[in-house]
Amino acid sequence: MRILVNNAGYGVPGRYLRNDWGTHAAFLQVMIGAVSELTWRLLPAIRGSGAGRILNVASFAALVPSADGQTLYAPAKAFMVKFTESLALENADAGVHACALCPGFTWSEFHDVTGTRAMMSKLPKWMWLDADVVARAGIEGAERGDVVVVPGMVYRLLRSATRHLPERFLLRRMAKNSARIRSVE
Repeated sequence: MRILVNNAGYGVPGRYLRNDWGTHAAFLQVMIGAVSELTWRLLPAIRGSGAGRILNVASFAALVPSADGQTLYAPAKAFMVKFTESLALENADAGVHACALCPGFTWSEFHDVTGTRAMMSKLPKWMWLDADVVARAGIEGAERGDVVVVPGMVYRLLRSATRHLPERFLLRRMAKNSARIRSVE
């Protein structure tokens, strides 16, 4: 069995016009271009194995309205979810399971690298997931043939709630809460 895990990524903090186009282009190349190309290059061998797995690490941000100061991150992760869904459909006949892992806030170096650790530390502890738990959920989901995996009961409940609430309400809530945890300058 062949397994591909696409987990490259980073965030560009701040509002869209705060950064130059080169910064955004490089971001999109890593978040969308590299994932797409690596998958395209390795997919023939994965299909040829007769029992492969593709685990794309997306984000809970892909499943809810975007936050202020997250102009390209959530859409790039949403691309990854849709890309995974298509891969799952196209490759099921070859025994290949494609799975998008959509964790919420996870303890890692991600927020240190983006310089947002201090702001993110204001979030309640119950919103944070352990990286080992997230990884295990992704691997187990891919093995089961799940196409989208949302680890953590809190995030599964939030996902369910966002499916039933009006988008206008969700956007207002996101606008109200974005500044508390993100620098939006």
